[in-house]
Amino acid sequence: MRRYLYEILAILLIGGSIVFFRECIGYLARRDYVAAVILMFIGLSVISVGKEMARLALIQKD
Repeated sequence: MRRYLYEILAILLIGGSIVFFRECIGYLARRDYVAAVILMFIGLSVISVGKEMARLALIQKD
């Protein structure tokens, strides 16, 4: 059961990071570079947490 929870969280976190990257592109189009860099770092951190959740799901597979 825990494995499925980790898989769902990994998919949600990786999908949620796409939202941050889309907003980052929007801020770059408006030439707001500081906000774009902040959103880029948030997106990278969210995707790294999603990667770790996916790794935990693979460990729970055994």
